[in-house]
Amino acid sequence: MAESNATQVILTDDGIKIINAQDTADNAASQAGNADSTALIAQSTANAAKSAADSTYDYANSEMAVNSTATAKAQSTADNAFSQAQSIGSQASAEINSNSTATAKAQSAADNAFSQATTAIDNGKVTSQAVTDLKDGSKLTIADLENGLATKVANSEYASYKDQTASQIAQKVDNGTFSAYQTTTAGLIAQKVATSDFSAYQATTAKSIDSKVSSNDFNTYKTQTTDLIDDKVSSSQYTSDKTQTASEIADRVSNSAFSTYKTQTASQVAQLVTNGAFSAYSQATAELISDKVATSEFSAYQATTAKAIDSKVASSAFDSYKEQTAGAISSKVSKSDANNVNLIPYSAMPEADNLQWTESGTGGTLSATTHAFYHNGADSLYELNTAGSTEVFAKSPRFKINANATYTFQLKGFASSNVSSMDVYVLGRPNGSTSDFTVAQEIIKGAVLSKSALDYRTVTFTTGAIDEAYLRIDNNGSTNGANSILGFTELKLEPGDTATPYVYGAEDTMIAQMADDILFKVAKGDLIDEINLQAGNTLISSSGQLTLTADTVFFDTKKPVIIPNANITDTLNGKTFHGGDIISNANNIAKYYPMTITPDGAYKSTYFDSAVGLQSSVESGAISYKYRSMIGSGQYLAYDSVINGQGFESQSGYTSAKDTTFSNPKTITGYVNVTPASGIYLYGPTQKINFAGNADNIGSNGITMDAYGNMYAQANSTYWRIRDINGNDIADFGIDTAGSNNIFLHRELDIGNFHINTGHTFTSADNQAIHFAMGKGGAADIYAGAVHYTSLVKSSLLSVKRDVKKADTAYWAQLVNSIDLATYQYKSDDNTSHLRLSSIVDDVNDTKQWRLPDVFIARDEDGKLSGVDDSVLLNATLATVQEQQKEIDQLNGHNMELEARLNKLEAKING
Repeated sequence: MAESNATQVILTDDGIKIINAQDTADNAASQAGNADSTALIAQSTANAAKSAADSTYDYANSEMAVNSTATAKAQSTADNAFSQAQSIGSQASAEINSNSTATAKAQSAADNAFSQATTAIDNGKVTSQAVTDLKDGSKLTIADLENGLATKVANSEYASYKDQTASQIAQKVDNGTFSAYQTTTAGLIAQKVATSDFSAYQATTAKSIDSKVSSNDFNTYKTQTTDLIDDKVSSSQYTSDKTQTASEIADRVSNSAFSTYKTQTASQVAQLVTNGAFSAYSQATAELISDKVATSEFSAYQATTAKAIDSKVASSAFDSYKEQTAGAISSKVSKSDANNVNLIPYSAMPEADNLQWTESGTGGTLSATTHAFYHNGADSLYELNTAGSTEVFAKSPRFKINANATYTFQLKGFASSNVSSMDVYVLGRPNGSTSDFTVAQEIIKGAVLSKSALDYRTVTFTTGAIDEAYLRIDNNGSTNGANSILGFTELKLEPGDTATPYVYGAEDTMIAQMADDILFKVAKGDLIDEINLQAGNTLISSSGQLTLTADTVFFDTKKPVIIPNANITDTLNGKTFHGGDIISNANNIAKYYPMTITPDGAYKSTYFDSAVGLQSSVESGAISYKYRSMIGSGQYLAYDSVINGQGFESQSGYTSAKDTTFSNPKTITGYVNVTPASGIYLYGPTQKINFAGNADNIGSNGITMDAYGNMYAQANSTYWRIRDINGNDIADFGIDTAGSNNIFLHRELDIGNFHINTGHTFTSADNQAIHFAMGKGGAADIYAGAVHYTSLVKSSLLSVKRDVKKADTAYWAQLVNSIDLATYQYKSDDNTSHLRLSSIVDDVNDTKQWRLPDVFIARDEDGKLSGVDDSVLLNATLATVQEQQKEIDQLNGHNMELEARLNKLEAKING
């Protein structure tokens, strides 16, 4: 306990009241010491109670091994001891509180004295009643009094008392007895809390509270209370009081007196903390604690405590309790109604070679890729892309769901600026249904996700009459014909109306086992079966038969399942099979394998190089082949062929962009259909039928038929022939490019009524005349050798003539008589040919050696000499005959005249 320093200070009678203030402070310190003593007494009482509890606890432990009755008795005794300890602790607290009150009173007295001193200081320059009362005629200054008080506080006896008090407190708190008491008390409390009676009491209390809280009376009271508070808070009087109070507080805090006091207080605290006495006290306290911890008694106590704990932990009872606790925890964790579940399988971070989700629609691509918006590109997400304007879909695997229940859905995603919008559907069906879905719920419609960051959407809905469902994400198409990107990840579907943090769902949930090794082994004789689980390795070993039996057995792994030899007696369902590794080519952006068989039974074979992409597939009862050029500028060749139950179809065309997914929109330029219904159907400028021949130069000596039915010779073709079943010629059409091969018809050619037969005969089938006419009107010229005819008729109708005049027969006779006639033979004639006679058309000599008036010469359509115009010559000959007839008639008249004269002369002579 602190004592006053005996040092005397000589004062006049004027300083008595100031000394009284010092005495008041000393009394306050004395009362604080008394409080410390009372606390020590309470500590001692508590130690005695703890000792009794320790003894009783030891007795309970010894009795526990005998039987359950003794255990209950020990428990009861321990409870009584604990109750006594609590009672004594309460008494100690009461005494401490009482002394705290005394201390507070002492503090108040000291504060009052300090206030008086402060008042005296503040009014030191003014003659006031407060200064007069305080000094009472004393000549000591306030500085002198302060020095006296400082001497009291700083002397060695006070410092020693302070260190001793701190040391005693540290010893009480740090000694082993207090720690053991603390541990034992905590154990007893834990036993009380863990008993079934306490649990029952806890449950009963909770139910009672629930019933009170949920009762109508409580709700009514709560509502009335809320209304009353609202009335009070919203009233104008409360608002006015609040404003005035705030204003007064602001005035108090902002005035200069408060600022000065705050500054002085901070300075005094800083001086006390930084002075040497405080530092020495801090160091001494730390050394005392260190000495207590480092003693051999503490180490021994520590070792004994550790052994006691080890013995408890290693006991069979503890092991049994540990196993039961682990089992209880496992049962809780594995319950199907655990919170924060996710029904959607493969809901985030997909694997490119094990995508699980499927894509449908025209021109869409679903892939697993990374993006800076999601985990800075460290983890993959789903991307559903299309350049088309129609929607494409991404479908999740099916999952179980409750009918007519409330669920909350959430997703994270983004969309490029040309994605028109996106939808989310839950498509469900009841158990036993074989339909793809019977209930369709559009839970998100026409959403436009962010193009600059990962967006978040959530919605709550109620299901229909369904027991299982799958999720469908729709990319509603590109707005500009360019590739549109819809990215999504962390999809979650959970029961209830509240969205909770995302967790992996269904097949992608990860469960950690808190053990280094788990081994299950069954042995009988030489037969040993075991399951051994280690980090990174799992062994399932059977010395006999290993059977995996279930409706479905999954091998779900990133790497191939290695089965050296297997006989599969039934079917493998619901899995995708890949042949080979992903094709290593820059054009294979969709990551195709050389061969893939999908769960729906489709087979695809794919090939890529720098020039082309090829894909064949067998699906939906058809075989299809696709050719895509990887080289182009604005147009890339695209050919598709399909063989199905209706026949064969092949299309040619092009895509406007490189089609590495075999799904881009295609412009069709032509096609060939071969079906039982329509036969061979050709469309387009490049669609043809080529007959290639079978000679050495195969492919160039046949014919080609185009989409119009036209036939074309190939480069080395000679004839296109028609023959009967026995190989006899019917017609041979020369088709060589040189034109040296003719057309041969080996049967009569009938053209309407005009028949040409193989007997050198042109026949009029209806016995009418055969006309050789010019296309522009009039008769056509006929060039022939000897013409044999029964009659020769020349059309000389006046109705078809103009400028008709009587001919000068003497002129025409003169022309005929001027003709040089010649005998000759044609150069082509042989020795057996007869001598020919006619006029000569001199087409050799510039100075004509054979006279033939030009009027008798015929010319062809080009104006070249072609021969004698016998029609003009024949009629000119007729004119000559007429002139000769005239001359004959004249001669006959003259003869008759001569004959008459001769007769007269003979008559005279005779008579």
